[in-house]
Amino acid sequence: MDFILGAALGGLIAFTYAIPAIVLEVIERGAMVVTPPVVVVKTIFGYTLKKEEAFWVGLLLHLLIGMLFGVVYILFVEQGWLFVTHRPYTFLSFAVYGFLSWVFVGLVLYPLLQMGFFGRREGSLIWLETLVSHMLLGVTMAGLVYWFQPFYFSVT
Repeated sequence: MDFILGAALGGLIAFTYAIPAIVLEVIERGAMVVTPPVVVVKTIFGYTLKKEEAFWVGLLLHLLIGMLFGVVYILFVEQGWLFVTHRPYTFLSFAVYGFLSWVFVGLVLYPLLQMGFFGRREGSLIWLETLVSHMLLGVTMAGLVYWFQPFYFSVT
């Protein structure tokens, strides 16, 4: 149950932060060049995307990373892998996890998608956009855990 809640919270937070980019994309009909926090994916697996597809693929990637963010955090908590703070569901543990998840995405996920380290092939400031995005995910998730704390979350 915790994994479903983690995925739901991560996906919901990612979607909420993407709403301004979605609205701008719909209004401008693909004319938007910069749509933080959604990374506009120009190429994926060597395939060059059309301008209309690029935003929506980036949005899908953004939402999947948000869901993965929540699921992996729960995995870390249940396995006792919070090696920096050793305390689950604290602001500091979410902040550290947000930073480390940004490093993972930048060094592993983006290169696997052939976007370069930290998404450098997609733009020069993608690293900063994803850092802010991951830190916002962490901070917001920490706030939501305390605000909507289910009875089975054992916050210590």
